[in-house]
Amino acid sequence: MSVFGPTTHRFSGLDDNCERVLSYRDIRNQVVGLRNDDDVEKIFIEFDGPGGEAAGCFDLAEYIADIAKVKPVIGFINGASYSANYALASACTELYTSPHSMGGSIGVIRGRLELENDKRKMTYFTSGEAKADGAPDTQLDDAESARHQATVDELASNFFELVGKNRQLQPDHVKSLEANIFTAHKLLDLGLMSGIKTEEEIKSMMTNATHQRIVDELNLKHEEEKTEMSEQVTQLQAQVESAGQVQTDLLNQVNQLAKSAGVADIAAQLVVEGESLGGAKAKIKTEAAKRDEEISLVGSLDNDDESYDMLKLIEEA
Repeated sequence: MSVFGPTTHRFSGLDDNCERVLSYRDIRNQVVGLRNDDDVEKIFIEFDGPGGEAAGCFDLAEYIADIAKVKPVIGFINGASYSANYALASACTELYTSPHSMGGSIGVIRGRLELENDKRKMTYFTSGEAKADGAPDTQLDDAESARHQATVDELASNFFELVGKNRQLQPDHVKSLEANIFTAHKLLDLGLMSGIKTEEEIKSMMTNATHQRIVDELNLKHEEEKTEMSEQVTQLQAQVESAGQVQTDLLNQVNQLAKSAGVADIAAQLVVEGESLGGAKAKIKTEAAKRDEEISLVGSLDNDDESYDMLKLIEEA
């Protein structure tokens, strides 16, 4: 997502110069949508804006910082990020800037309009000597000036605390910057930035992060499949061992039955043919009876001391 142009508490639309104005509420809604999207691994925000209203700014910055604790928020200044725009950018988990971008103006400015005899004067109250650079000079009485300045100083103190917390800096250090504008390398030196990257490098970084996430997900899935296959192999081995033991037990039982019936030579064949214990018993009984009959027949013939052709005898019978 992007935060481009000036920002306001609630108004979204076009200003008098037909430039887009973005509200903090709209920015919040976009961030919430990305936070709740499970397909979004990291939130990427591109910043480029002159600043905005103080009202609503710090609340949104703190909200972005809270989201960054749950889902990484990567910020990238691509152009210029001043004042309120930088306040939001400072809340990112990591904040980068392109080599020729600028940022800063960390402070508060408030204007007071005077109209007298169709003459228009504007007085600005600032938290830093450079905050109102380029604004026309105006005059006000000391009392009103002090009231305006007190309001500005209070808001500025909140701003310094916010940036200090987000960028791990002392608020006094932030205040000492006097709302100046700095180049990319100076921002890095001052601790206001995580690093300097070109637009191509930041895209590559985000792409590589996405690629690594996909690789990690595939590796995790592969490990899960390997574990599942290993469990299946273990189950199959157990089944084979169990089946082998059953077959061995069956062979022993059939062999004992066959031996006791005097037909041990047919035991293995019965098991190979897939006979159950009951089927094997029946065939063993039949085979034993058949052999007993043959033995009995041969015995009765032998008693007469005569020789017979057994095949012929059977044929005649």
